[in-house]
Amino acid sequence: MALSKKELAAIQKQLTHYDDVREQVLSLSRTATRLAGATILDIHRGNLDLAAAGISKVEETLSKIEKLSSDFPEFKTSQSVVVAHQEYVEAMTLRTVTDSDRIPSISELKSDYRSYMLGLLDAVGEFRRMALNCLRKGDVKKAEKMLDAMQGIYDDLQTLEHTSIIPTFRVKMDAARRIIETTRGDVVTEVRQYSLEQAIDRLDKRLSSRAKN
Repeated sequence: MALSKKELAAIQKQLTHYDDVREQVLSLSRTATRLAGATILDIHRGNLDLAAAGISKVEETLSKIEKLSSDFPEFKTSQSVVVAHQEYVEAMTLRTVTDSDRIPSISELKSDYRSYMLGLLDAVGEFRRMALNCLRKGDVKKAEKMLDAMQGIYDDLQTLEHTSIIPTFRVKMDAARRIIETTRGDVVTEVRQYSLEQAIDRLDKRLSSRAKN
């Protein structure tokens, strides 16, 4: 007994198609991840036009993945695709907070819950980086805004239950908590330093004014 030549040919065609789609999805996922990473750098550098263009390219790439995965839904939850969406969420979160002081919603980003949650946590590290840059420039208020965004993400995600089903979630939460605590210390130190400098400056002005009189 043996399978018919026609059936074997049909099976082979499907296998070939599956492998071809898998390779395309993997390649596109890597491209989306790389583009999102470059976009994050542009945001940090203040190249907002380049960042906007980068976001558009990432969205186009993710859209291609979505279409390719229509025949094989399992690709949508593959590790490479999850990471690509995760990087996109991270980039969009950083951009949205910078532009409009809010955290983008999961529906707005058209993301799955896993990529959304992990992407938000990854953004915490980028907020610290931005906060430190602000402190170096003397922009304490913006640094405080970044700290507030970090804390908000952590506090909100902390309220969720059954998060153990998401690999690396707890590890990222612990890392985020440490990052937030360290950043808060940096901001508080800078605020105290600024207050001290202001007090000394006021004292100098009073002393100078008395000396003139």
